[in-house]
Amino acid sequence: MRSWSRVLRREIRRSLRVAVVGVGNVARGDDAAGALAARDLLAGPGPLPAKALVVAAADVPENFTGVVRAFAPDLAVIVDSAAAGRPPGAGFLLDPAEVADEDVSTHRMPLTRLARYIRETMDCRVLILGIEPSSFEEGAPVSPAVGRAVRRIIAVIRSALDAR
Repeated sequence: MRSWSRVLRREIRRSLRVAVVGVGNVARGDDAAGALAARDLLAGPGPLPAKALVVAAADVPENFTGVVRAFAPDLAVIVDSAAAGRPPGAGFLLDPAEVADEDVSTHRMPLTRLARYIRETMDCRVLILGIEPSSFEEGAPVSPAVGRAVRRIIAVIRSALDAR
């Protein structure tokens, strides 16, 4: 299996327009991972390239599909916590075909359904980048392992977007 970072870099570099959608609830521990990644990408350092749109979608990513559609990306990267039985903080690409739409989610719309909607209605490639959580406990802080993973993901996305 190839590394998520290698695949992500390759896909971003070959894309003309990239939408990064950070999903998560900042009040539920490690569920905040995707939302924090989007927030920190938007915060800098420096502006993002014109080929990038970053959306901090909280726990309602379906509310931002119009913004993504208006940007007309050829790649959408959805970043979110995803429990897959890996060590906390592990990053991985999630294959939407392997996850049932009915799977339990902390969001109103399962990410697999959102990914399919984006792919089918926007003619866009979609990657779901999962971060293994330690806890979804309400009021808990983000675990150190997930915090490190978020920083790593930000670095990979930034370097791929800035590559010529």
